[in-house]
Amino acid sequence: MIGHNVTDVGVLDKSMAIISACEASPRMAADIAEALGLSVPTVHRLARALVAHGLLARESSGAFRLGARFISFGLGQIARGPLRTLAELTGEACQLWVPRGPNRLCLVSEAMPNELHVELHEGTQLPLEDGGTAARVIGGERSEQGWVLTVSERTVGLTSVSAPVETKDGLVGAVCIVAPVARASSNLGELYGTRLLVTASAIERALAAA
Repeated sequence: MIGHNVTDVGVLDKSMAIISACEASPRMAADIAEALGLSVPTVHRLARALVAHGLLARESSGAFRLGARFISFGLGQIARGPLRTLAELTGEACQLWVPRGPNRLCLVSEAMPNELHVELHEGTQLPLEDGGTAARVIGGERSEQGWVLTVSERTVGLTSVSAPVETKDGLVGAVCIVAPVARASSNLGELYGTRLLVTASAIERALAAA
């Protein structure tokens, strides 16, 4: 059982404990209740209120995850401009993924309105073990070029290239370009690797200045 009595405002402490329980990955109310030593009705009541305030969101499975409030400021705000520029320059879907325990979280997603395009919603979480270039970068993989490329690894028909975003404290996340293999006339890294690295550097500089 995780302690949740931090202040003398019990409902706030319990609400924050519920948010913390959902940070690494989506959690069902029963799992949260067991971890925190709360009743399931209490977790449901507080979690629904947190959903109403945008601090949590509820998936179709019923699990609770972090809400839009947590993906709309800080790093997300810093990265959105550079990622939008990258999407406009490449014409492809561009994302910023950050580590969340055994998963990766799509913090920012910018996609162009092509007839054939890739779209992943902000707040999406995927297991690192499922692969993909962002997962590889978050897992520590690096290359001489500075970017990591995969073709049809996680999803058949898609290719992606990712590069790390790092600060003096270590890895922050991974910037990623995803495109249909049919539209990538050659190696996606050779096409856009330099632009990707410029974007990662721009985010790093902005973080350092923040």
